[in-house]
Amino acid sequence: MNLKTSHRAERKSRLLDHDTSVTLSNPRLVFKTFMVCLEEGDSVSAREVLAASLRHMNKVQLERRYHIPRRTAYNLLDRKGAPSLDLVAKVCRAIRGEYSRKK
Repeated sequence: MNLKTSHRAERKSRLLDHDTSVTLSNPRLVFKTFMVCLEEGDSVSAREVLAASLRHMNKVQLERRYHIPRRTAYNLLDRKGAPSLDLVAKVCRAIRGEYSRKK
């Protein structure tokens, strides 16, 4: 392997920096991705989208403003049990509400 080939191989193996907080702070993108997951019947990925968005939110504020107990939020993050439709609706409302406050 010559120096040029080695340099190319090194360049290809680099990972790109990606700040998920930027992506997850866009509620339209979060909900679009969530809906695509549901339309495709992928409830596991739909739950992961909501959980990823929740990871970037203040759990105390979730409890106070949206009546989502911290333990419930952490259970959703830890994949314990199946979230109810009521909880999914509350999380969606919280995501939209929190990110619209930041604008």
